[in-house]
Amino acid sequence: MIDPQERITSATPAETTAPMPSNWFRSATLLDVRGLQVGVTAHANAPRVVNGISLSITCGEVVGLVGDDFSGALEVAQCIAGVLPTPATIRSGSILFNGAELVGLPARSRHPLHGPKIAYLSRDPLAGLDPAATVGSHLAAPLRATLGLSKPAAYERSIELLHQAGVERPEHAFTAFPHEVSATMALRVQIAGALAGNPNLVVADDPSDTLTASDSSEILELLGQLQRDRTLTMIIVTRSVRVAARTCHRVAVVRTGGIVEYASVADLFDSPKHPYTRELLYAAANEWPGSPAA
Repeated sequence: MIDPQERITSATPAETTAPMPSNWFRSATLLDVRGLQVGVTAHANAPRVVNGISLSITCGEVVGLVGDDFSGALEVAQCIAGVLPTPATIRSGSILFNGAELVGLPARSRHPLHGPKIAYLSRDPLAGLDPAATVGSHLAAPLRATLGLSKPAAYERSIELLHQAGVERPEHAFTAFPHEVSATMALRVQIAGALAGNPNLVVADDPSDTLTASDSSEILELLGQLQRDRTLTMIIVTRSVRVAARTCHRVAVVRTGGIVEYASVADLFDSPKHPYTRELLYAAANEWPGSPAA
């Protein structure tokens, strides 16, 4: 069985595992999702990929959304981060972040440098980099355009952010083009960009999914260190209960658009209630040595 103690520690986790209605919003609750429904299109009769999910997360807590690619876990995270791709549409529900409603918020108001302090880490960071622009341009341009930093100040801030993201030679990385960096380096660049807005919440889509076991361990350790240093709240979308055990305080097991189990990591591993949860734990316990999830 997987050791649930191999996970990050930070602020005191939620006082209860039960989701709280939005009208009970408390100061400790950073994020409160109520009755979220997402359709594959805007059509009224379109199939739902998320079927009325509710979830509350307190400040400084790390919550894992564990499910396969068709579970709806990713779509929940994308709705929270404001990056749900079209034609998928939020059909109903509420997402309160720090007491403010996010559903229906204009796209510009969701920009991480001047809107809600929510950063999103995609599963494929290289895909989000313009091949014709340097790493430094991807970091410095938003700092200059949105925060009004001078070119030298944006450069210094970019170098600082790359260093915080664990880049060993940030000055060299600043001048590199996307085709010259590895997937792990691209993810570190994405993390650096996420830190630029001093986020309160980081939403990460399977951050170790495409990496080797060694690189995966380094990235998860980095996220854990950043979470502890900054008391960040995090949502980790993953297909691996091993990743959830290592990084999260609580885990929501998602299947066919709904949460089938929501518990602390210790309770989930010691006493899983749902058959699907037990199935995931059994599969994880029998993964071959050296696999990325190990």
